[in-house]
Amino acid sequence: MTQTLIGLDYEGVPAVKITKGSIDPAEEPDDNVGSFLYNSKWTKDYKIAGIDLMPQVGAATFTPSGSGLSNYTKYTEPVGSFNINRQNSYFRNSYFPNLAYDLPLCEVKTKRISNGRFFGSVITEVLTGYDRRAGNWRTPAREWFGWGTGMTVYYNAGSGYLGTGTVVTNDFVWPSGQLNEPFYNNIVVWNLPGDSTAILDGTPPPPVGGATVIQLDSAGMRVAKPGFNLNSISRPTQLAFDTANHPTKIIGAADIYCPPGASSYDIGVTIPPNAVADVHFYQGSTIYYPMEPVGFEVKYGAEYWFSGSTIQFNNPYTACRARFIIYAVSTQGTTSGDNDVIRQFTSGGENVVQILRPGAGANPTFADIVVDSRWPCIQILKEGYISVGTGILTHTVNFDGAGCFPMVKYMTVHGGGSGSGGPEYFVPSWSSRVRAPFLNLCGVYKVGWSGGQGGDSTYCTLTNSQATFYTFRGQPIRRYYDDFEDYNNNVVSYDYDPSPIVGIRYYILGIPA
Repeated sequence: MTQTLIGLDYEGVPAVKITKGSIDPAEEPDDNVGSFLYNSKWTKDYKIAGIDLMPQVGAATFTPSGSGLSNYTKYTEPVGSFNINRQNSYFRNSYFPNLAYDLPLCEVKTKRISNGRFFGSVITEVLTGYDRRAGNWRTPAREWFGWGTGMTVYYNAGSGYLGTGTVVTNDFVWPSGQLNEPFYNNIVVWNLPGDSTAILDGTPPPPVGGATVIQLDSAGMRVAKPGFNLNSISRPTQLAFDTANHPTKIIGAADIYCPPGASSYDIGVTIPPNAVADVHFYQGSTIYYPMEPVGFEVKYGAEYWFSGSTIQFNNPYTACRARFIIYAVSTQGTTSGDNDVIRQFTSGGENVVQILRPGAGANPTFADIVVDSRWPCIQILKEGYISVGTGILTHTVNFDGAGCFPMVKYMTVHGGGSGSGGPEYFVPSWSSRVRAPFLNLCGVYKVGWSGGQGGDSTYCTLTNSQATFYTFRGQPIRRYYDDFEDYNNNVVSYDYDPSPIVGIRYYILGIPA
């Protein structure tokens, strides 16, 4: 059961609010964040800027059609030095027209080549160096460069200037003789800063007397954020929502036991193709993001995928827990019909209110649904930037998560650099970048393994009121023996991060529990 308000609340402010149970949305204080499934007075948006699946193209492809290396927004080409089944996708920020930030909150959702299942939340083993005695146990996001500014990149035709954006490498076949598993990715970009940049229009200006805040007609529905007037909106971030600018809704969230082997969880809502989810695995009672750090030669986590209304897991390792949220976001298109902007109906004995894109069909897709009273919208409980120094450090953030199911997302922030291998293979230089978090335990084997977390590794522990981030700046990112002589004399070589972490941009997200 839910309650919906479209009108004046207890402060006399025009708003759209949805509350849990029998809570009165007109009278409930805004500070009781756990009471609200949605509140248009939230000024800090958690909205998606775009998804790209990067399918195999087989030949060089420019977007927009007719553009070239100097002016594309997206360019995809098979990687000539490898084989037709590996390709690079180059993105400039302008490919995502609503993206408001140079360095955004972003991530890749990694899939297995063999079965198309997501496995970004699995620790895998990579053995390299002399006699394969150098080991890295890492999550797949380590193989992605991240999002950068001032980027010089390599194309098949030679080097060129990309500017601000990213490069994503995808494999579609596991090449013969390659020891470590390659993979392919989908990219998800959120319209939030991934560096120290302030959120646009995240702090409400003084109220505007006589402002038009809610507008509802046959053309759709628009709602302004507090302090803004619909008659003078200058950019999308001044809107709480309109029928083309949706809040991010959650169709499923849980923290469940994930046994070895196959298991599933039914969220009660059909999950469309290419839906977006955040899935994290941990052991014990402490919640870790992106995953719990483990010891040498330890692999854990599960692959996951969607089927009907279920999220499916295949766990080849030891039992663990899975904490996940599934977003009402996919690559589905819109429908066509004669539905009104506001639709009311009963589902499972529950009164449902939907705000729709005008002209949606009888069975609207996620692309049609702006707000649905059954699906809570994510709110940002706390956000900020942490400067990171050298050493093995911890950084603690306190927040109020009362009544909420908390999750955390963050980016690591880096300065300029240059590289020639690994994630930097196709990006020889850059001015700054942000990266999605990953684990990277690195060591060498002599009489047993020795080493520690790499200097590029980070993780976070989470409770209902505190997030603690762990950083390792200055530690090597790879340890190895160069040859037999070094191995015999126990001479270890080290690689270091070409652009060490300088900060963390974090978002503590809340879903009403």
